[in-house]
Amino acid sequence: MYNAPDLAARLSAHLPDFKKVAFNCGYDLIEAIFADDGSSPPLVLKQCSVHQYALRIDENRGKGHAVRKAALAARGEWALMSDVDESAPLLEFARLAQSAGNAWMVCGSRWKRPGVPFFRRLLSTLFRLPVRFAGVRGIHDSQCGFKLFNMEKMRPIFEAQKINRFAFDVELLLAVQRAGGTIVEVPIEWHGRHRSSLNVMRDAPRMLWDVMKLRWKH
Repeated sequence: MYNAPDLAARLSAHLPDFKKVAFNCGYDLIEAIFADDGSSPPLVLKQCSVHQYALRIDENRGKGHAVRKAALAARGEWALMSDVDESAPLLEFARLAQSAGNAWMVCGSRWKRPGVPFFRRLLSTLFRLPVRFAGVRGIHDSQCGFKLFNMEKMRPIFEAQKINRFAFDVELLLAVQRAGGTIVEVPIEWHGRHRSSLNVMRDAPRMLWDVMKLRWKH
């Protein structure tokens, strides 16, 4: 596993550059929220030029729960979700921002992008089958951890979100499409420098079960 505090410190150091890129795209960076999903010891951040804070979740509930809590705490009109290890560099925000328009969600995509290991590409390909079975259409990479949300549209979607683990992305995509919202998928640079917190043997069956429940619910 990676050292989350060290990665958070590195990401914090990149926020001033990100703020400039966001401004050039017509956005102001209001805050940076680090969702601390029950880490031990708790995540402690050093302040820098942009307001940032750790949103502490005392018990590990899963990535979906942490993202929902952070999104609902966000004050901006738009919220960017990014993994703390910056597998997708923060500056890739410019690609998403250019495609935002009236979209409810702008999803970064690793589909057919260089730098993605074979095993991860294989898992992504296999997972697309149950995602389509659940009802999601037109999305190649549902699980990329780099997404931009229009919070005016997405706040009710997050409030209704039930899945706490890794399949939460599929639930969000499906909810937006069923509500008639627009989703844009944008190819991004992706490095995958650090080991994923996803444990295939433990988490894959749960992800499949959660996706199947989405299908059966409707």
